[in-house]
Amino acid sequence: MFTYDEAKKYLIEQLTRDAENHRRGDVRKVGENFEVFDHNLPRNSGPEFNKLFIALNFWDGWQDARNHDWRVYKGISENDWPQLAKIIIQNIEEEKEIMNEIILQYFDLRPGEGIISKLRKIFKTKTTA
Repeated sequence: MFTYDEAKKYLIEQLTRDAENHRRGDVRKVGENFEVFDHNLPRNSGPEFNKLFIALNFWDGWQDARNHDWRVYKGISENDWPQLAKIIIQNIEEEKEIMNEIILQYFDLRPGEGIISKLRKIFKTKTTA
């Protein structure tokens, strides 16, 4: 298992590499080391790991979008992925929470904070009103 600092360093290196691969047109290399990160990211970890889980979901989504000809995530074009990765990298390097709306809309799947919880709240509000 990675420590927080190890996970942070590994993720920054890999997202930076994948953003460069994407910019060069070598999108098949995006996510080559995803499994290593996923396997070594501790699941029962503290809140400092939250942004790393958002990044994990983003990285997985990036591969999914590539595998489906960039049609999976409405509002994110093929050329947006490296820029979104750069935002995540910067936030992680600066120890800031990820606040980008498009990233949070699709990739923040933490219980109580992600899109599923938001939809549950909306549905609950409509059914109890």
